[in-house]
Amino acid sequence: MKNYRTIFLVILIIFTCAGCFISSTIPEAEQKTRKGDEYFAAGDIDRAIEMWKKALNCKRTPVLYEKIVMVQIIKNDLAKAEEWTDEGLTYFPNSVNLIFDHALINFHKADLVSAMNSLNRVLECNEYYPDVHFLKGLIYEKQGDDVSARREFINEININPGSKKAWQKLRGLTND
Repeated sequence: MKNYRTIFLVILIIFTCAGCFISSTIPEAEQKTRKGDEYFAAGDIDRAIEMWKKALNCKRTPVLYEKIVMVQIIKNDLAKAEEWTDEGLTYFPNSVNLIFDHALINFHKADLVSAMNSLNRVLECNEYYPDVHFLKGLIYEKQGDDVSARREFINEININPGSKKAWQKLRGLTND
């Protein structure tokens, strides 16, 4: 009977310690994420990225990948943005924001086919996702297909009536 108590106590201690370890990493990840957000707000984007990477080491979340990707896009480092997007999508393949980021990166790289494929995937996940139809309209516009571009800008306005960009594009297109 004494052996069972000892074994029970050892197991209890192990699970308690494991629980402390697991729960202590969550606040650490949140703390590092907030610190990264503070750096970003202060304009120190390189330190923000480093802090978000440290937060990823504690706990992977799609939001952290999204932050790193968007900052890389802001820095106009599309290669790194694409690397982070691809890594994020391996862990979170249905992250609509990361899929949209993938489309945006490909659009800026002039890989319009890949961009369009990603945008269609976003719409499969969320048909009301903002800016998807606008970006599709820009792709059609680059391809010289003003009719399809107009249709997409109208679709964007139907989803997002406050889209100034879509309204401006519609005003710029002729009624052919």
